[in-house]
Amino acid sequence: MHSRMLLALGAVVSAALPSAATAQEARVYRAEPSRAFAYSIEDDDRNRAVIGITTSSGGSVRDTLGVLIGSITPGGPAEKAGLEEGNRISAINGVNLRLAAADASDWDMSSAMSRRFTREMGKVKAGSDVELRMYTGGGQFRTLKVKTVPYDSLYRTTRRTRFDDDGRAALGVSLGSSGSKRDTLGILVMWLDDDGPAAKAGLEEGNRIAAINNVDLRVSRDDAGDEMISGVKQQRLQRELEKLKPGDEVELRVYGDGKTRTVKMKTVAASTLSRGGRSFFFGGTPRAPMPPMPPMRIMRITM
Repeated sequence: MHSRMLLALGAVVSAALPSAATAQEARVYRAEPSRAFAYSIEDDDRNRAVIGITTSSGGSVRDTLGVLIGSITPGGPAEKAGLEEGNRISAINGVNLRLAAADASDWDMSSAMSRRFTREMGKVKAGSDVELRMYTGGGQFRTLKVKTVPYDSLYRTTRRTRFDDDGRAALGVSLGSSGSKRDTLGILVMWLDDDGPAAKAGLEEGNRIAAINNVDLRVSRDDAGDEMISGVKQQRLQRELEKLKPGDEVELRVYGDGKTRTVKMKTVAASTLSRGGRSFFFGGTPRAPMPPMPPMRIMRITM
């Protein structure tokens, strides 16, 4: 439940603010006692350089590998370069973003690395390349160059609030995780709409979605138990659903009763699914109203 609330907060922040800080941090919003932060800048700086990612900081021991990519904007430079949610940026233009071992699990130090990334991006002009040193999992690092674009060219079509977008493709499931080590099997299905495609295809509460259209949604063994990574995998599922239209066929790899099976179904428009006055995640997108937020630590910076 805690991780579901983290994901809900991230979506609300993204919907409510034009962007998180890049070149400048004009306003800082702070919520106590959760220490949840969101950054925005003034509207007159729409030509700043971005690559289309959101970084997340939660004070994980894995921050020694770099700043976590929490979500990726469809069609942006990061997606085109092959970056994935769950990758970590260990350096930008030669500037280190990895925490020292002594600072591992320190939330304040972790958020400082995200702000260092913000500051370095603020030095780059839109259209220029940034060199990223990436940790992609399995002990593998790689260096790549990503061409930045102006903020306005990437986000001008994504400023609408997703809560009002009932025409999006949906599966009729509520997803969540508290950072269980069982997330290595996939994203947990918490609830199903009886009239939704997932329920009609035979999915049940307690099943786990291991993959969507061959995109792996399982948490690695190294990250098992990390609720921030679990939320990142839900973001990955959401990005895949955003590529689809209602009526498109989707293939899921589903784990349940000790075995994994392949299930095919057609998506439907979210507006056709019941809401019941509660907060649901239809394929990773939160539905209002939201329950009270538990204490948490999260920072998301959009680039």
